[in-house]
Amino acid sequence: MKKNIIIIIINTIILFGIVGIIVNLSPLIEKPLTAFSLSILKLGSPALIYNNAKATFSNSSSAVEENTTNTVPEEEKSVMNSISAKDSKDYTDIQQTPSDIVRLMNKAKKTTTKSKSKGKTSEEAYQGGGTIVSYGNLQIQTKIPKSFYSPNIKALLSQGSDLTIYDKSKPTILIYHSHTTEAYSLLDTGYYISSDARSNNSARNMVRVGDDLTAYLEKQGFNVIHDRTIHDKDYTKSYDSSRATIEKYLEQYPSIEVTIDVHRDDITYSNKTKVKPTAKINGKKAARMMIISGCEYNRVKNFPDWEENLKFDLQVQNKVNELYPGLMRPILFSERKYNMYETHYSFLLEVGTDANTLDEACYSARMFGNALGQLLNEKYVKE
Repeated sequence: MKKNIIIIIINTIILFGIVGIIVNLSPLIEKPLTAFSLSILKLGSPALIYNNAKATFSNSSSAVEENTTNTVPEEEKSVMNSISAKDSKDYTDIQQTPSDIVRLMNKAKKTTTKSKSKGKTSEEAYQGGGTIVSYGNLQIQTKIPKSFYSPNIKALLSQGSDLTIYDKSKPTILIYHSHTTEAYSLLDTGYYISSDARSNNSARNMVRVGDDLTAYLEKQGFNVIHDRTIHDKDYTKSYDSSRATIEKYLEQYPSIEVTIDVHRDDITYSNKTKVKPTAKINGKKAARMMIISGCEYNRVKNFPDWEENLKFDLQVQNKVNELYPGLMRPILFSERKYNMYETHYSFLLEVGTDANTLDEACYSARMFGNALGQLLNEKYVKE
């Protein structure tokens, strides 16, 4: 009897010794040994010791698992969150280059070489046909025959727009991009690289410019919807795609009055030189911008109220010119419709070209947002 008791005690001591060794080695072993040690523990220990040991093994194996799964592939990360005036520290100075763009520029400096260039860039003035009609500091580049319509800027400006905003805390402005993947150069080098022209990355394309426009309208107190959908996966159906987006929002939010389709231009000469429309505003380079205003003429149908859009466009252009002389190119007035007929206060905005830098384009967007917000508050908000 005594012999049996001594054998049991020895076996129990051996079992606990084995468990102790395994506990000390647990960071180095894997799950199968953990399960094995727990089985041993069950055979020769009280419940309390068993539970404590189980907890020890469980914690040890979890730590190993986390260390092998906490890295997310770069392509799966969201490239950036929508920037708004509510939470960004980059908007204390309208001229300040946002930190995310600084990072992109620094990265580009390490990889961009002239050997990769496709041609030169030029900051020379560019008109592109048509007739310039002027009044004061306002200009319209009209491509419509005078026999059909000759813009009287003075009269249109004095008539003004019939826009009324009763509650700017409700969605009032929609910003979207029919050609979402249009992009910009990152560096001001005097040449361009073809790979800069388009990007699906919202940190590089028109969405990034729309973010800054949105931020500065929000600073003026407006509820802005910025749609970030890529509409040009099928380039030939871009405007059909964006039209569906606009009409969805207009149905959901009848309070939306102003819609802005934000693009960038592309002006390339036959010698492959790209025009980079540039203005220096308060000492910093900015991408010159152009409002496109259409009318019902020739091939354009079902746009009967186009003159209302032109009246509003002139009000916007006039305010931007007042605050930032030289930023705007003449309003392009031609037989185009795009999605401008959706409201009387809809227009297409070209922000520079692909030869401009992203920094220049975003700087322009911030100034435009500031000017548009001031105009709407001064003339059209009736709260």
